[in-house]
Amino acid sequence: MEAFQTKSVLSDESHNSKSILGQIKNFFENRRTKVPSLVKLNILAVAVGIVGGFGSWIFRFAIDFIYEIFFKIPMQFMNSIGLSQINWLHFLLAPIIGGVIVGSLTSRVSKETKGHGVPEVLESVALQNGRMNLRVPFVKIIASATTIGTGGSAGREGPIAQIGAGFASFVGQKLSLNPKELRTLVVAGVAAGIASTFNAPIGGSLFALEILLGEGAATGLLIPIIVAAVVGVVTGQFLLGSEPAFIGFPPLEYHDPYLIPLFIVLGIICGIGSALWIKFFYKAEDIIEYLNKKIRTPEILQPAFGGLFVGITLVLTFFFVGDQWETYTVMGRTYLPMDAVFQGTLVEDSIFLTLLILILLFVVKALNTVFTVGSGGSGGVFAPTLFLGVMLGAIFGIIIDDVFIIVNVPVALLALLAMAAFFAGTGRAPLTAVIMTAEMTEDYFLTIPLMIVVTISWGISSVIEKENIYTLKLIRRGVVLQESRKDILDSITIEQAMTPREKLVVVDTKTRLETVMELIRTTRHEGFPIVEKDMFLGVITLSDVQNALHSSPKDWIVFDVLLKKEKSLICIDKDATLMHAVHIMEKMDVSRLPVAEKTRNQTKDFPKLIGWITHHDITRHYVSEKANAAHQAMEDHIL
Repeated sequence: MEAFQTKSVLSDESHNSKSILGQIKNFFENRRTKVPSLVKLNILAVAVGIVGGFGSWIFRFAIDFIYEIFFKIPMQFMNSIGLSQINWLHFLLAPIIGGVIVGSLTSRVSKETKGHGVPEVLESVALQNGRMNLRVPFVKIIASATTIGTGGSAGREGPIAQIGAGFASFVGQKLSLNPKELRTLVVAGVAAGIASTFNAPIGGSLFALEILLGEGAATGLLIPIIVAAVVGVVTGQFLLGSEPAFIGFPPLEYHDPYLIPLFIVLGIICGIGSALWIKFFYKAEDIIEYLNKKIRTPEILQPAFGGLFVGITLVLTFFFVGDQWETYTVMGRTYLPMDAVFQGTLVEDSIFLTLLILILLFVVKALNTVFTVGSGGSGGVFAPTLFLGVMLGAIFGIIIDDVFIIVNVPVALLALLAMAAFFAGTGRAPLTAVIMTAEMTEDYFLTIPLMIVVTISWGISSVIEKENIYTLKLIRRGVVLQESRKDILDSITIEQAMTPREKLVVVDTKTRLETVMELIRTTRHEGFPIVEKDMFLGVITLSDVQNALHSSPKDWIVFDVLLKKEKSLICIDKDATLMHAVHIMEKMDVSRLPVAEKTRNQTKDFPKLIGWITHHDITRHYVSEKANAAHQAMEDHIL
């Protein structure tokens, strides 16, 4: 945020001390019960983990509930009244109706809930110190559950990550955590959601760290993230059972080093394929956006446009395979096609028919995901990426094993390795891909081939496409994840460092200049804010007073000086950072900045003064934060 001269609408961050969060905040901040930062974060991480697990359960329940309403109940009803010949109709209509509902939510209630979910959390952590709109997690549950429950080809994982992050941000803001603590808690929320979804605590933790923080974090900050992930998994197991994300894997063993060249080839294929998938996804999204503009599709109906394509795909699938349509579907609600590949039950009688179905599933899944998410639907790309990797690995395995009969290797093993490699190349999270896959299979002896294919895929994809599928969305929106986000001045807000209004010496328009001179002499301040009826009108400085008294012998008051000053006011927002204040001060060549917020007063807008920030305040807080960082590093080392 920058200095403002026009209206600024800011949220009220006041807390009710009688509320539960208010009491917790008072406990944390009480001098007698002063809780160390790391201990406080671990306590909050437990709460975030519980909510992440519950959020995962509620989200799945919502998806299944909507699925029953739009698919199961209509089919049963049509069969019961003898209209089985048109029991395909709901396959066409459900995604369109779902698109209209989602379009209404994302265009009128919360635009942040459109799309993946992870890029929005990434932007919040990197550029807004973890601050998120407090309504995001609630709207995201409804929008994403509707998208996926009505047949959309999107993943549950991105929305769950955003839901967990949104709750963590809500708690952190209400407890007035500092930026470093708030960012950590938001990342912990993401870890809890992902971990509970895949029943993989370490994988969930690594996903949050690799995707959101990139370069990792201090040892002390890892602990709350891991705590949240573990609690999220335990809560999820209590509510959903301990079954893995997929039905189960057949025994997959690796004992033959002669297969390493095959793994290298698979890694190369996945690296190229994942980079092309990123490029295709956003190129297709551009085409969809162009078509919507060309035909002037209202924003509220754009997800329905994607739903139409999804509906046609579901109808065709039902016509071809009948009651087995769920086994061959590309909708985001189910992993059944992936389970069928791992179990070897997709097609058992014809190699070439199996190969054809795998290719069709790969192509149709890619198209449906683009039309679902790219048209404005709400859902993630994590699960679709895993789906594409499984199909690509199975295609490769059948070609190697059954077509060319080069080597005898289980197709399920290659599908599993390709799943991890394809995600590593798309999301650029190689550690997450290796550990999470090992956790889901409960076979850590697979780490050798996993590391081979994942590393190669990650490296090749990085060369072809510099950005991953999450950061590229932000860059296309003009959001740059600056390196300066790691600077201390970027981690401290104006509100934390400013002198509040009640502690300021102010003058009004009727104050005589002799009085101002006396204030300057006694306080040793060279400038004072001018406030009239709670309205901030400007600043009067020592030079203003000297020039006025020198120019005329008559009595002068502050109002006379104000008439001769420049009309525009340079203020700064309380939610801006000290780095913003430094830039403004240097540009305007001033040593102080009023902190104000805009209010409506009759026919004109007047800012309300809420604080005052000076070079001295900035220097004092910078030194203090440096000392705290050094102390925290020492605590982390001892821990």
